[in-house]
Amino acid sequence: MRKFAFLLLLSSSCALFGYAQSGKRRPVQLEKGAVAVIPFRLYGHHIVIPAMVSGHKDTLHFIFDTGTEVAVLHYGLADTLGVQGRQKAGVTATNNLMIKVNTATLNVLYLDKARLPFLKVYLENIPEFRNGSLKIDGFIGIDVLKAYIVKIDYAHRQLVLYSFGTAIPDIAGLQPIPFQINFRTPVITASIELPNGQSLRGNYHLTTGGDYGILFNWPYTDKHQLNQQLPTLSTDRVQDLVKTYDYVNSTVPALSIFSFRQQKVPISYCKDVNDDSPVMEIAGAIGYHVWKHFSAVIINYPQKELYLQQ
Repeated sequence: MRKFAFLLLLSSSCALFGYAQSGKRRPVQLEKGAVAVIPFRLYGHHIVIPAMVSGHKDTLHFIFDTGTEVAVLHYGLADTLGVQGRQKAGVTATNNLMIKVNTATLNVLYLDKARLPFLKVYLENIPEFRNGSLKIDGFIGIDVLKAYIVKIDYAHRQLVLYSFGTAIPDIAGLQPIPFQINFRTPVITASIELPNGQSLRGNYHLTTGGDYGILFNWPYTDKHQLNQQLPTLSTDRVQDLVKTYDYVNSTVPALSIFSFRQQKVPISYCKDVNDDSPVMEIAGAIGYHVWKHFSAVIINYPQKELYLQQ
């Protein structure tokens, strides 16, 4: 979602300080034709990948999320890395609130052997991600999707990057799921099943870093009276940059994406959340608690194709 500030703060409310990694780091599983194979760790429910900036030997840690439309770097690292060309730019938070932050350009960001040259980053203070056992240095997503075919290999906990046009191993026999793009974020069509048996189709942002199953936009929630049809299981209060937001948590009996179906999917909604689009109705976003059930999620951004491996 383009509203990265909202996404970060929503995520920060979900006990991210417990850095989760079971046992030793899993060995890298080699992938034929891959440009880079990047082991990742889980920070709460977020994928964390190592990165390096040209001219510096220290390893940085970025949260990778397909809903992060602009790359974010902790502003305290700007001087350390000697980034140049700082200037003010706007980025939207919740409900299109425009916030001015500094931007800069990294000469090259390295992800294993993959390169992202002249990467524009937004310099943002992210203290809530700097206090745990692992300091998070930034966030990245769409910039990687625009440069490589991305395979999020949940089974082996690694991010695999391929050049466009490469034959992806194990993809034969999988049906491509088409997606659209809203601003810069992939949008897929999916259906939910309600307690009364009714099925509702809608367009959903693909946000692998969202700490939820489905996060509904309020207009969609109100239109279909989801707040009346779904029982309240719990609530959360989240502090954003300017106000406090109250989220209601529940479940839907089922979610269907193409031929894939999941039961009892956790959902949330909030009257102040509306990440809609001027060109299509956006029901909400599908997050980590759905994608984690697949062994791998493969995204070919230029071809607008999604592949899911079970």
